[in-house]
Amino acid sequence: MMEQRAVAAIRCIRTERSIRRLQQRTEQVEYDLVLTENAVISYERDFPLVKVWDMSVRAVAVRCWFLYLHTDEGVFAFRTEESPDVFIDRYRNMKT
Repeated sequence: MMEQRAVAAIRCIRTERSIRRLQQRTEQVEYDLVLTENAVISYERDFPLVKVWDMSVRAVAVRCWFLYLHTDEGVFAFRTEESPDVFIDRYRNMKT
């Protein structure tokens, strides 16, 4: 597969929980959510832009936002500590 050029990227955080020897462990893992000319690419899956309907954002704290990706398969939430406004603007400029 040919590598796609990144139009925008945002650092996201996911929380992983595990249990070892009867102790719960919580780890914050960072990854990039990347917008290309054809898709939004996360750590876990790719979302082709033809299947992405819109993006929205909700601020939940001073430095914490949820970026919502609205697709034909449902809504997917991504937590970030940086404003996703530029990411969303670039997506919307591509869709027009």
